[in-house]
Amino acid sequence: MAVVVAVDFGEKRIGLATSDASGTLATPRATLTRRSDAAAVEALARFCRDAEAELVVFGVPRSPEGNESAFASRVRSFAGRFHRETGIPVRFHEETLTSNEAARRVPAGAGKAALDREAAAVLLEDYLQHAGARTR
Repeated sequence: MAVVVAVDFGEKRIGLATSDASGTLATPRATLTRRSDAAAVEALARFCRDAEAELVVFGVPRSPEGNESAFASRVRSFAGRFHRETGIPVRFHEETLTSNEAARRVPAGAGKAALDREAAAVLLEDYLQHAGARTR
């Protein structure tokens, strides 16, 4: 399996995590500060090149009723722009409760950037578990 990057997209910060080459381990890596979509796409593309990523997974939020939230279209729009500008394949994965799990893992006072990175790692762990289940 190739390196996968997970993206916890936000209007202010974008949390990033990477898998190992075997696709079994997710590690929180970086938090980008989003000033504009153009700058964020460029920074994410640079990160993906450095990580030698072959796939980027974007978290898609859902409402408590299970429908995609209003913010999901924003995530899909950004992901589409990223794909068009880089050619790197993207996938979407439901991110419900990733922030809650990340908050349990990150020490109090670590800051929002650490929380965003960890949320991306939680998202990636879930994606990798589901991807592994599909290939078995």
